Amino acid sequence: MPSYGGPQLALPRLTQVVKKLIIGLFIAYVAQLILDKWLNFNVAGVLALSPGGPGLWQLVTYVLVDLSDPVMFFVGLLFLWWALSPFEVGYGPQRTLQLCLVTALAASVPAYALGIVIPGSPPLFGSSSLWFGGIAATTWLFGDRPMSLFGLFTMSARQFLWLLLGMSVLMFIASKNHTRLVADLGAIGGGVGFVRWIKRPRTPKAPRKTAQRPPGIKVIQGGLDDNGRPKWLN
Repeated sequence: MPSYGGPQLALPRLTQVVKKLIIGLFIAYVAQLILDKWLNFNVAGVLALSPGGPGLWQLVTYVLVDLSDPVMFFVGLLFLWWALSPFEVGYGPQRTLQLCLVTALAASVPAYALGIVIPGSPPLFGSSSLWFGGIAATTWLFGDRPMSLFGLFTMSARQFLWLLLGMSVLMFIASKNHTRLVADLGAIGGGVGFVRWIKRPRTPKAPRKTAQRPPGIKVIQGGLDDNGRPKWLN
C-alpha cells in the first residue's frame, strides 16, 4: 500500500492537485461575492443544485457555490487540504481527480433524486462533499491503524469514519436540511466505494492462444509453377 506519511490529523504537504483545487475554489468564492453582493447577480440560482430541477450541470457546479462567511469558507479549505493531500501522495493526481468527481456525483445524484421524491427540497451547494469523501477514502485506506486527533486522543481510522457519519447526522439534527444529509452520506459512501474499487483484486488476463497446426500436416506454398499453371498436391 502506498505511503501516506502517517495517519494523523495534521496538515500534510500541499500537493499539486489540491493546491490548484483550493486556488480554483477561492477564485470562485471571491467572484461569487462580487457578483452577489455588488452586482446583484444570483450565482447560487444558476450553479447550486436544485434537487429535481432541470439544470443537470448543477450536479457538478454546486461545489463552486459557497454561501458561508469567509471564516467558515477557509476552514472548509483546510479540511479539503487535510483530506485530499494524503490521498494524492499515495495514489497520484489522476486518482485524486477521479476521487473528487466520484464523491461530487455520489453526493449530488442522490440529492437530485431526493428532490423528485420530496419537491421543494433545499438546494445543495459547497465543497464539503469533496472533503467528506476525501476523509472517508483516506480513513478507509488506513483501516484499523491508529490515528491521533491533534495529539489529544487516539482512535482507529475506522472509528474516525464512524465519527464522520455521526457528525453528518448531528448537522442534520441542527439544520433539518435533509438534502445536506443525503449528500454527506452519499459523499462518504462514494469515497469508501472508490478506494474499494481501486484496491479490488485484479484477475490476471489469460495468455493469448495462438493457432497451432495439427501434427503431421505439411503446408505447401500455393501459387503458379514455372509454366503458369496452378500447383496441385497429388
